[in-house]
Amino acid sequence: MLSAQMKEDIREEIEKIIYYDTDVLQKEIPGFSIALLYQDSVFTFHYGYTSFAQKQKLEDSTIFEIGGLTKVFTASLIEVLVQDGLLEYDKPFNSYLDSIHRNASLNHITIADLVCHRAGLPKLPSEFGIKEKEPNNPYAYYTKEDLLNFYKNYTPDEEKRKYFYSSLNYALLEIAIENVSRKNYESILKEKILTPLTLQETFIRLDQKSGKMPVPGFSIGKNQMPVLKFQSFSASEGLKTTIRDLVRFLRVNMGALEASYSKIFENIHQPVYETEINKYAKVAKGWHVVELKKYYNVILHSGSTNGHRAYIGFVKETQTGVVVLSNSEHSMDGLGFLILRMLNHNWKKKKSKKKR
Repeated sequence: MLSAQMKEDIREEIEKIIYYDTDVLQKEIPGFSIALLYQDSVFTFHYGYTSFAQKQKLEDSTIFEIGGLTKVFTASLIEVLVQDGLLEYDKPFNSYLDSIHRNASLNHITIADLVCHRAGLPKLPSEFGIKEKEPNNPYAYYTKEDLLNFYKNYTPDEEKRKYFYSSLNYALLEIAIENVSRKNYESILKEKILTPLTLQETFIRLDQKSGKMPVPGFSIGKNQMPVLKFQSFSASEGLKTTIRDLVRFLRVNMGALEASYSKIFENIHQPVYETEINKYAKVAKGWHVVELKKYYNVILHSGSTNGHRAYIGFVKETQTGVVVLSNSEHSMDGLGFLILRMLNHNWKKKKSKKKR
């Protein structure tokens, strides 16, 4: 276990990274939280407050929206449903729809294409903004029927399988998940992922009475943003959670907890396709993978909403991981990746000691 002094040393290194290597301006952000995993040790660091006005400190139990980071939970659920025989990666997405909602021109799109962002679909439906009745709450009135109608009538430019990050992909996967399980997305996610992994602070549906509400999120202009509500796109953007739950989820993915699930999750960590992000970035099933020269793969994903930012990343071979959560839409400029690099000695493998 790391000592208290080592924790303070790490804190100093984090603050150097924030000051010298990022554009993070703490006075422009209400607050943010960082968790570090180093082998069997976990440390959390909290900076700032729950809002600009109220000086309530962030805690391990503070709830954040995680936006697109929801996709790795959905990808994990899909892998479990594949193992259960309810879904097949190579099967056309059309086959999981009622006949009235199928699109013959999209019959080439498989479940794997949607999971790996290779379906050739746009990021969002073209008429998405028309349904927005409440400012800054785009998913609150866009229904699954709206989504299915868009899909049914969509005409692709060509049958292309090329990486393009799309929230629409995971909104469609939500429909396939619900059709095969005959349960709503949050219920089947809870049954297959959240409950088995003891993730008790991760949810979609809001409940003010029970305290299931995220910390207020803020725009770049420091305006408080509404909490996101969903009629569709829950499996793409909908989860709220704490840094405590994300640490546990990360440890399972690293192989440190829940051995049966860790084995299942290994399948979704493998890079399968190139991306156009850069020559090192590949896409896996739900995750992104950075293949570093002369070092181990970095497995990661990030997410954002109108008022929150989230990042999770790890290196399995060194048992190191980082979680960053913020209640501002201000960019955190790769802070999580830089901290992970610091934990891994600037991507240098430790030399083994030679026997005398």
